[in-house]
Amino acid sequence: MGKAYANRKKEELRHKNDFYPTPKCLTWELLKTGELDDVHNALEPCFGEGAISNILKEAGILVTERDINQGNDFLKDDYSDEHYDAIVTNPPFDLWDKFVEKSKTIADKVILIGRTNYFGAHGRNVNGLWKHLKCVYIFDRQISYESEFREDGKVKCGALVTGWFVFDKEYNGDPTIKILDMQQYILNKNDN
Repeated sequence: MGKAYANRKKEELRHKNDFYPTPKCLTWELLKTGELDDVHNALEPCFGEGAISNILKEAGILVTERDINQGNDFLKDDYSDEHYDAIVTNPPFDLWDKFVEKSKTIADKVILIGRTNYFGAHGRNVNGLWKHLKCVYIFDRQISYESEFREDGKVKCGALVTGWFVFDKEYNGDPTIKILDMQQYILNKNDN
């Protein structure tokens, strides 16, 4: 199927700027990994309505929030005078590589939700995109990013195998893979 399979919904059927709120459970599980224990300040360049950043703030992290819908275009804006301990975001998947590349220039740690099939692209390997990739925390259930945003963090099952990709400037080895148990967050027929 190749590229034809990768074509998404027609643009008029997609959310504006591909905005899909990140289910709370994904950030709750990220915090449990310890990857943010040494992070004091972070940038959330796709903060939308604060789905990720609000949880990070509750955990005591100072978060700078920016979003294209508020006039900030992460890929075009100048961050040369800014530095963050981490960038934590769920970027548009069609711009994922560009977000990784730019994020690495302004933060020590880059943590983004991504698709596991990204590993199947030779160009990412040749271009060095995977340099400093420390760990991938794969969600053991396929998450529907089109699920209605819920305060309890519950989500519908989807069709994408995704996870948190953690890049760390200090890390130079091979990445590890860890599995995050997401079953408790999956909506069932008894959930309202």
